[in-house]
Amino acid sequence: MQSLIKKILLGLFFLTHAAGIMPTSSFPAEVETDEDEPIVHEIDEVVITASRYGNEVRLNLSNITAEELEFREPDLPLPMLLQDLPGVFSYSDAGSNLGYTYLKIRGFDQHRVGVLINGIPFNDPEDHNMWWVNMPDLSSSLEDIQVQRGVTNSIGGLAPMGGTIDLVTKRLSEREQGRVSLSAGSYGFGRQMVRYETGDLNGGFRSSLRLSRQNSDGYRQRTGVEQWGVFWTGEHQSDRSFTRVNIYTGQEITHHAWNASPQSALEQDRTHNPETYHNAVDNFKQPHYELHNDVYLSDNWTLKNSLYYVQGMGYYENFKEDRTAQDYALDQHLGLDAGDEVDLVRRKYVRKDQVGWVPRILYEHGKGRLVMGGDVYKFHSNHWGNVMNVSGYTPDDFIDPQFKYHEYVGDKKAYNLYANERFEVVDGLTLMGDLQYQHKHYDFLQNEVGNFVGDLRNGYTVEYDFFNPKGGVHWQAGRLVGGDFAMYGSVGVNHREPTDNELYDTWDGADDLGVRPLFNQSRQVMKDDGVTVDHIQWWDPKVREEKVVDYEAGVSWAGEFLSFTLGGYWMDFTDEIVPYGGTNEEGFGIRGNSDKTLHRGLELGLRASVNHRNSLTLAASRSWDKYEVFNFIDWDGTPYDYSGNPIALFPEHLLSVSWITQWNPGVRSRIRVRNVGKQYLDNTGDEDRTIDPWTTVDLSLWLGLDQIGLKALEAARAFIHLRNIGDVEYETTGYYSGENYYIPGAGRNFAVGLDYDF
Repeated sequence: MQSLIKKILLGLFFLTHAAGIMPTSSFPAEVETDEDEPIVHEIDEVVITASRYGNEVRLNLSNITAEELEFREPDLPLPMLLQDLPGVFSYSDAGSNLGYTYLKIRGFDQHRVGVLINGIPFNDPEDHNMWWVNMPDLSSSLEDIQVQRGVTNSIGGLAPMGGTIDLVTKRLSEREQGRVSLSAGSYGFGRQMVRYETGDLNGGFRSSLRLSRQNSDGYRQRTGVEQWGVFWTGEHQSDRSFTRVNIYTGQEITHHAWNASPQSALEQDRTHNPETYHNAVDNFKQPHYELHNDVYLSDNWTLKNSLYYVQGMGYYENFKEDRTAQDYALDQHLGLDAGDEVDLVRRKYVRKDQVGWVPRILYEHGKGRLVMGGDVYKFHSNHWGNVMNVSGYTPDDFIDPQFKYHEYVGDKKAYNLYANERFEVVDGLTLMGDLQYQHKHYDFLQNEVGNFVGDLRNGYTVEYDFFNPKGGVHWQAGRLVGGDFAMYGSVGVNHREPTDNELYDTWDGADDLGVRPLFNQSRQVMKDDGVTVDHIQWWDPKVREEKVVDYEAGVSWAGEFLSFTLGGYWMDFTDEIVPYGGTNEEGFGIRGNSDKTLHRGLELGLRASVNHRNSLTLAASRSWDKYEVFNFIDWDGTPYDYSGNPIALFPEHLLSVSWITQWNPGVRSRIRVRNVGKQYLDNTGDEDRTIDPWTTVDLSLWLGLDQIGLKALEAARAFIHLRNIGDVEYETTGYYSGENYYIPGAGRNFAVGLDYDF
């Protein structure tokens, strides 16, 4: 019977794909409970790797196990799964959940949040971002997650400001098994997933393959998305070594939703999207290749090596009105006057290649362990633009398919060295030390295409060397009021260089003709004839690297029915890179450094077993983020002093409370309340330029089908998620430009689905 059900569900997976049916969430693994035992506990068991903190060291971190990942609706993108943790805020620009999703920790955006996958640093070397949209359904292939807040250890080569998201992919089972997931929901939302593991094969080999498809029409108009994901793992275990290969990729086609809507438009239509061009899409794929090898040299020494290659390729397309012919080289290709204005469709392409090596050696000695290692990578990017058509013309009239109106390349070489020591001085008292050196070298040059010739071409070279020391202490103080009490404290330094687009204006970049990078000095580079200008070479960037000194302290307590962690942080920034809040003559913002900024906050995580059926989880944070010294002169010479003002787009507080009831071993429910505090849209501190606080309520139910008499389907579990059941109107992010502009969140919506394990 089970074999027949397996075949039927596998067939349904492919049929629903062919029919275009839309999907949603996943079901948590069942928790067998005894009527007399609490249902909360051992939730913090995660895979401990060199880059992670174990239970013996409680700093400002949160662990999410594989079971919790399933309970947190693993069909959702990673950022949306993490927003029940202290200090974490996530949103999607489509208003629903798929497509481009973003994550902040302590208010710091993804440029300053590090991401590790199996110990490999994954932030883009050029823009420092983490593009979750390029890894569809990644959570279905994760074993667990550790989120470390603030300045974290240097293992993995990162130097984050807000925190680090440390992901570990699934450990493969000894036995053959698999899962089929089907789900559907509001806004044409859908997901189909099948995962299969071989179990042990001859010679100590195991393998696993996952195929996923996700799609949605989006909450906002013209914000549909379709994603495919593939994840393959093969691993081999011997007595003295372990080798794993991961190959995963995905393709996304996403309609543009990244532009905020004016408040006046949202008052008329909550689904408003200012992008009206029908084919404004982002089409991108990003395969990843990883090779991991651990060699157990002795009982004390382990050598770990990881090699990786990441390739990215794709484009996004837009319609542009009243554009100057010269900017797109249409004076050359159409014979127009340079100043003529035209309407056109253009695509911006990018190809990125990154290859890296992450070596580390682990030495376990007495009451401690030492990790030494680093990482080195080489990165190359190629950006170019094509004009697809021009109003009044056909492509056959003038345009070679290979015609480029702009092109530029970036090459980055970087390496990182670190030593990380953890030592238990006496029982319960652990000291930690971490020293890191980083070197980064970036070359940029606009190629000679279109009208980018002579002194309209720009190039620059920037080089950075950073030393980042960190230290901490953790004291397991013993029993207090019936529970284990501990205290911790740490101080750490990190630096971050400007991204490639921070070396240009916020809204005008390297693809805009006649725009200069933000540097103080330049010189002409001549061609071989010594007369003709080849390009302008720049140095001494105006936007400086930022530096933070992070002080952390906190306490934790864990009893039989209750556990909590309360932590505080004080982050002193020098030259933090921020939105200036001023505008250029086109009305757009400018980025630069603030001399001194201060980020302070409190974070609370709590879990309680109320009785044998009910448990409570709570995550809360409150922050105070302000400019201490912030003076600058706008493009028109106007001086501004924002010292003492709050920093834009840092939520003042976050709260997530969940009440979980285990009705019986196969039935579980959850009621969740989320509250997000006020955010300022710019740096003026004007109360009229804010995002109002908001509260939403979600209800979820998981049901084993054998509980309703379907004994033949005991391996099948159904679920339903009702989100924002109060149909609250709220906004997630935005900016101010003459009026308030917002990205709206979705109204009342639902998702239903079925998982079948075999």
